[in-house]
Amino acid sequence: MHSSWLVETASVWAYHASTRIEENCDFPPEAVQEYWLRNRIRFDGWNSLLSTGKRQIQSESMAIRVRGWQKLRHVIEEVMLAEPLTRVCVAVATRLEERQIDNDARSILHNVFTTHQEVRNRCLCLIVEGINSGNKEADELNSLRHYLEHWTDMLLGYFAHVNEAEQYAHSIERVAEFSEEYSERSLGDQSKVIWSLLIASCRAWLNKHVEHNPVSPRLNQQISEAALGMIHPDLFDSMGFMRSHLVQRIERGLEHASETVQKLENGRWEAMSSIVVTQPKKSMRFQA
Repeated sequence: MHSSWLVETASVWAYHASTRIEENCDFPPEAVQEYWLRNRIRFDGWNSLLSTGKRQIQSESMAIRVRGWQKLRHVIEEVMLAEPLTRVCVAVATRLEERQIDNDARSILHNVFTTHQEVRNRCLCLIVEGINSGNKEADELNSLRHYLEHWTDMLLGYFAHVNEAEQYAHSIERVAEFSEEYSERSLGDQSKVIWSLLIASCRAWLNKHVEHNPVSPRLNQQISEAALGMIHPDLFDSMGFMRSHLVQRIERGLEHASETVQKLENGRWEAMSSIVVTQPKKSMRFQA
């Protein structure tokens, strides 16, 4: 699995985060454990490759230094491309914990996030070292870092409140700005079209600027599957496709209608007033 698909998985997570939270369902423990385990294995692989690559780029041989940077580029690319998913997942878990829906998942996902930051910091040091030595690949990796930081903050701005995103944002000011321009409440019914274009633009940029030579394709796939498994099985149809927000809200409406009929049968007329006067929430109708 190409590493850039991890960015798409993060985008799916962010787009469906509001519905995921509204479901009031905790994270499936099996998916959380699988996500944590596969990330730990990938972290070990990354650290080993970074150590080997660093020794090579410090060699006196020009040929060895060139080969070292080629290998490092693939590792650093994968670390950078994997980061949006780690931040979005733990941001959603934070909201669930604050709403007393899931009190366990956040600590595990936060552990994945902090460990990822340790590996990322090693990569940033290597990028700085490469830029100082005039390495073109280091400049390109720095451009990738800059782009993905903006994209991650945009994803967080779509669904998260600014105070919830503060710990996991690259720039809280940027999250606040994106929240005003691209959040669900700001875009309303135009959300589907606008975010389809944004994701297509992101995909095009990555296809142009990323070499797509993953160092752990199998683990990338397993982590992506575990992340999608954490969204919740109820949000997928019988064919394995994610159901639209409209369908999910209709189903919840039918459940509420059943409750209303039961209240009428029980003679609880006073409960009808809140149902009648409550205004429906503005919803988005996008199926990623």
